[in-house]
Amino acid sequence: MSDSDPWTDVLGYTDLGTERREVIKEEIKELVQNLPQDHPGIFEAHDVSARDYSRNLDTAIHSLDGTIKAKRGKDNEDVVREVFLGPGQEAGLLEFTDQRGSERIDFKGTLATGDTFAMDVKGGEGQSIGHLLVPSNTDVLSLWSERNSRNTKSPASRLNEVINRAVRWSLNQSEDLSVMVVRDEPAGARTDEGEVIPDVVVFPEEFPTPENPNPSMPDIDDLEYARIVFEILTGNGDLSAEETRKHIWWHELEYRHDEGKIDKRIYNDYDDSITLTTQSIEFERISDVS
Repeated sequence: MSDSDPWTDVLGYTDLGTERREVIKEEIKELVQNLPQDHPGIFEAHDVSARDYSRNLDTAIHSLDGTIKAKRGKDNEDVVREVFLGPGQEAGLLEFTDQRGSERIDFKGTLATGDTFAMDVKGGEGQSIGHLLVPSNTDVLSLWSERNSRNTKSPASRLNEVINRAVRWSLNQSEDLSVMVVRDEPAGARTDEGEVIPDVVVFPEEFPTPENPNPSMPDIDDLEYARIVFEILTGNGDLSAEETRKHIWWHELEYRHDEGKIDKRIYNDYDDSITLTTQSIEFERISDVS
């Protein structure tokens, strides 16, 4: 029986949810807590005694935690502007306006093709997604999840949790989400040059309703926004390239009249046997309250 993991061995992710990682984390915690008892000699080279270390350990850890969180907490919008929007504008691939503080969506702009786009940026968990106000002339509606959490979850779980929230928001708000970009610096795959490869989730051209139960998926040749994302972040905008296809996900949606549910299927473009586990949504639960 093969121990091969397609998520790590084929798609190139880092699995943060392994048992070995949990063991290492516990060993580090034990090392930090028991340093005076297990390694008293280390204090000979410092102006901190073993007693001072023990007395101030909690305070030092809280202070260090704050520093780490502040570093991780750099505004996700600033990161996206730095790694995608700014370089894209400089390359002539898009023009954008920073809407933060003036409108209820972070960025909007125009692709070189003339298509308009609107983008809102979220962190790993996608909170506060319900406040968005999408411009009426938007051709491409994009949500961007900038992940910086190092929680011990598998690649599939890290990807799935942000997608599910986006789908529920789109159905609740009757908004046709076009694509979702997930950039996962701690666990995402990387190019040979070390650049984080984003995952781009592609949704139907319209979200399903009882009147339009089985909307069509877009053609890959029409995914100019996705092409630009890969071009800027990885240097390869060829959507047929193997490395790129491994990070394109098709998210099919269908309304089932017989069950009153939205069925979902999420699969990888490079290998459609690699899927994300997902559950149907009861349509009545996401409809407007009468």
